[in-house]
Amino acid sequence: MAGENTGLRARSIPVGALANLPKVMGSFGADAWPLLESYGVTAELLTGQPLRSLPIETHGRILHAAAIETGCDHLGLLLGQFASLENTGPLRFLVTNADTVGQALDAVARFSPIWYRGITVALTVERGYAGLSLTLDGLFPGREQLLTAYLAAYVKILEILLARPWRPTLVRISYREPASSDVYRRFFGAPIHFDEPRHEVLFPEEVLQQPVSGTDPTLQRFFHGHLQQLQTGTGKDVVGQVRRAVEESLHAGDCSVDQVAQLFSVHRITLYRHLARAGTTFEAVVDQTRRDLAEQFLSQTDLPLVEVSRLLGYRNQSAFSRAFRRWHDIPPLQWRRGRRDDGSPAGGQ
Repeated sequence: MAGENTGLRARSIPVGALANLPKVMGSFGADAWPLLESYGVTAELLTGQPLRSLPIETHGRILHAAAIETGCDHLGLLLGQFASLENTGPLRFLVTNADTVGQALDAVARFSPIWYRGITVALTVERGYAGLSLTLDGLFPGREQLLTAYLAAYVKILEILLARPWRPTLVRISYREPASSDVYRRFFGAPIHFDEPRHEVLFPEEVLQQPVSGTDPTLQRFFHGHLQQLQTGTGKDVVGQVRRAVEESLHAGDCSVDQVAQLFSVHRITLYRHLARAGTTFEAVVDQTRRDLAEQFLSQTDLPLVEVSRLLGYRNQSAFSRAFRRWHDIPPLQWRRGRRDDGSPAGGQ
């Protein structure tokens, strides 16, 4: 069923990566919304469904057009400077609760392809230096801007993990030196080599051993298992495959039957037919998946209800609370307290 899946899953990244484009273009006196809306990217989509998949070529074309409109040949660099972990879904909990920077970067390299398909992140260590490199599938307008945006984003993420200003030792860029190369040097604060095989930042290996502040081992274990299951536990049965696709789509904020059917490259009627043969419906799979995940989040983590609601794809906490009452006849916080009173605290078995 998923064997012919070569479109959306293979080459797409979250639309939320464009969330700060209006701010960047606005600094040049340009309005980003006519451009974004011409590609179907609305303010509601950016704020309400930031993990919604958008073809990687569309991202590139938007950045290419934005660079032309603003006359800024380093627009991707500016966009990357606003990076945070908000567009990484559950992965942000694993990254920010890692024991060390190296463990956090390993998690990024391993699990980011769940949502960032077409961008390959690699972490290498050689001769006392670590290298974080990025490669991007395909050739299309704006490819260079997109690569640079993500390279700058990873520098900002490393600053978040280290909780202090940080700059690499050396930067490699995979295109010719632009007229604005001084801007690159000011941002990265390091020597830059252009015309390299790939985009990469190099830094001392000991940075990987530095601890991440404020970590929670319970959250780390829980989300590592959750993402590992989401990445590899698709199952051989149709219901199991659809359930994993539903989990992914819930985190992305769009769990419509059309969206999930698109992940399998089939029409929604075909998806309904496969599920009917298995004795269930799409709506039943979504409801049971939400119920199971809600019970896991509430019993095994201390995440606030607003975060649980977001991870389950609800528009707001009230909608989640209503659904939970339907499942258990009590509010979610009361259910969580009951689990703890029964000797099942967050993180317990």
